[in-house]
Amino acid sequence: MDTPEQATFYDEHPFDWIPPDSSVPITATVSRALVDLIETLDHGATVFDIGCGPGRVLGQLAARRLRCFGLDRSRVSLKLAISRYKRPGIVADNLALPLADECADVVISDGVIHHTGNPSAAFAENCRILKPNGQMYLAVYKPSGRYPWLYRYPGAAIRAGLRHAWSKPFVTIFAQLPYYLVHFARSRGRRTWSGAQNLFYDYFITPHVAFLSRSLVEEWCSERGLRVSRYDENRGGNVHCFCLRKESRAGVPRNADESAGVNDMDVVARGA
Repeated sequence: MDTPEQATFYDEHPFDWIPPDSSVPITATVSRALVDLIETLDHGATVFDIGCGPGRVLGQLAARRLRCFGLDRSRVSLKLAISRYKRPGIVADNLALPLADECADVVISDGVIHHTGNPSAAFAENCRILKPNGQMYLAVYKPSGRYPWLYRYPGAAIRAGLRHAWSKPFVTIFAQLPYYLVHFARSRGRRTWSGAQNLFYDYFITPHVAFLSRSLVEEWCSERGLRVSRYDENRGGNVHCFCLRKESRAGVPRNADESAGVNDMDVVARGA
């Protein structure tokens, strides 16, 4: 497995398409289920945004002055998030998080585990760091809809075209430019070329994509002692999302108060 210190796909193509000072409504970039979760969080809770990228969700957590940490394999993406939102960040691989068992009150995994080489193992890592009665937000690509077809077929031609210098201009003209124009129109002129390009690379060029069904995620939850408290099919969208809660053990407090007063570096206790 590649180490986080090595260059990653998202170093060159960070998932950065929303200006940090953007006036775009939060619900245009973050699901309603995640917005609702963020709005109910206690300020004493310890929140980890796993695969935070340049901070699309981390910025919303920071705006509520929550005790939050960003983690990402990409140093470039993480540097952007830290500089923008002034929250601690950790370079880490979702398949081997350098965090202690049961240290998180809330884990956010918004469109991340389907980009790892082993989504099941990545999900297990997220569960491992979650406290009993802790909450997890999980958003993953659906196996139905238009996106699986687009990634496998037009996407295959696009990825092949980018392997050769002579064919790259054709990809730009016949794929990237139309993609940009569609997003420019849909955003009413707010989408930049660089933002559309980052979205394009994430959707079509990213090296790992898995399409995960609701039944599969529910099976993983059953194996790891989590229950689904909310499910959003997101009809017409590429991802579906789950709000999960880890079952409480006998004798374990139901409150997040025990995390109060813990030093920021105390959570980094595994593989440091």
